Amino acid sequence: MKQTCPVSGKEFIVTQFEQDFLKKIAPTFAGKTFEIPLPKLCPEERMRLRTLHRNEQFLYRNVSAFSQQNVISIYPTDTDFTIVSKDEWFSDTWDGLDYGTDFDFSKNFFEQFQVLRKKVPRASTVNEQNENCEYTTGTAYSKNCYLINSSENCEDCYYSKLLQQCTNVVDSAYCYDSELLYECFNVKNCYDCKYTYNAQNSSDCWFCDDIKNCQNCFLSTNLVGQQYVFMNQKLSKDEYEKRIQTILNSKEHWEKCFSLFKDVQKNRWYKYAQILNSENCTGDFIANSQNCLNCYDVTKSQDCLNVQVGVEVKDLLDCSNMYLKPELSYSVLGTINTYNVHFCLYVFNSNNVFYSELCYNCQNCFGCVGLRNNKYCIFNKQYSPEEYENTVTKIIEHMQTTGEWGQFFPAWMSTFPYNKSLAYEYLPLTKEEAIARNYQWESPKTKSFLPQNYAIPNRIEDTPDDICTKILACEVSGENYRIQPAELRFYRTMNLPIPKKCPNTRYQERMKMRNERKLYQRKCVKSGEAIATTFAPNRPEKILCEKEYQKIIHG
Repeated sequence: MKQTCPVSGKEFIVTQFEQDFLKKIAPTFAGKTFEIPLPKLCPEERMRLRTLHRNEQFLYRNVSAFSQQNVISIYPTDTDFTIVSKDEWFSDTWDGLDYGTDFDFSKNFFEQFQVLRKKVPRASTVNEQNENCEYTTGTAYSKNCYLINSSENCEDCYYSKLLQQCTNVVDSAYCYDSELLYECFNVKNCYDCKYTYNAQNSSDCWFCDDIKNCQNCFLSTNLVGQQYVFMNQKLSKDEYEKRIQTILNSKEHWEKCFSLFKDVQKNRWYKYAQILNSENCTGDFIANSQNCLNCYDVTKSQDCLNVQVGVEVKDLLDCSNMYLKPELSYSVLGTINTYNVHFCLYVFNSNNVFYSELCYNCQNCFGCVGLRNNKYCIFNKQYSPEEYENTVTKIIEHMQTTGEWGQFFPAWMSTFPYNKSLAYEYLPLTKEEAIARNYQWESPKTKSFLPQNYAIPNRIEDTPDDICTKILACEVSGENYRIQPAELRFYRTMNLPIPKKCPNTRYQERMKMRNERKLYQRKCVKSGEAIATTFAPNRPEKILCEKEYQKIIHG
């Protein structure tokens, strides 16, 4: 079925999968089934709307509404939402039911829900069961991490995005089951790698791209099962180690590696998509999955459409940042271990929840915020099971009248400015474009950066401990930054020089490595076979279909 998006003006198709899925999840309350309307927005604008409600990168200083103590927060300092510390939020000193209210049928749903959202306290960051991870967001079950986001089960990781089961990983993104990584991107089961991208089951590699089952490789690409390879040439162990040592001991040779690596990447062969051990999947960065279409950064998942970032997910449509066994969801951002949750933001270990936010261990809730261990609640008010069903029926009928039923939270409800949201990272807009869409925008505050009066040593062995007390200035933006003691230990372990760019600049440069989360129709440069790829048609890379790619890398 063809539709025209009212925001982008683009024509899009509502697939049979979507139509069947929406029928499958149509809820029944008090004996009445409520069909969910077909989406009005194109998939790209639906993704934009969801991710507009997530801030992964930017941290602010706020004041707790409970204790008046300073807290690190993902919410802007001037927010009109009620912010408290993580410990205060999970304490027994307050109860979300204290903020309960009756639904007013003379007003629309979103208007009333926004009032409730602003009243109910919210934790300053969205984290779950971490230890010593105050300066992280969107993380869970992690320890001793600093400025990472969207990560679970990690330890001693810094300045990174989307890590799963990783230890001692710094300045990296999209890494799984790995240890001792620096400046790595899309790697799985790797150990002791630096500046390595799109790698699997590899170790002791530097400046490599697209490698699998490799060890001791340097400045090489498109390798499988290789060892002691330098610039795609096989060497003896002694010759390889001699060349590597020459580079590591010379600042000039080290810096030359960066430009050489860019040349190597330009000339390599590219598979149409990073899809591994998967069946009937389209998108990019998909592993061990089945029937996942137009999905990105998805692993161990099945039967999904239009999902961005999913770990062990099943039966999802139009969802983002879903982790650890969420199942059967539509239009959701940010869950862990949920079932039958729809139109929600940050709901954890819960089931049968609609139009709710920041709820933990809840069942059968509708329009709730900040509840823990509750069930049969509407607008944070307790009901009997029968009252719950009857009242939800009336509210949905009201939402059908106002045109709100089946729609995600509108942009004006976001707690974040557009340019501080995940949407800006995925789908950047100029300030003028964002304001024209009535999105919030945070203008940069005038900052006086301090000059750097300290010369960073070129070699890590010449770097003293007191560098952690020095104020450094980014060589690109001028932004000040410091080296953390644990970070310094990592650089020494990995024999890496101190970075001369601030974490924000490094993060932004890393994110530019990603293609758009958008598929284009192209043809394999060798076979002419039609392929769906995130490489736009005007890109210069040599793109191959699966068959031709396998021929080249396996000889």
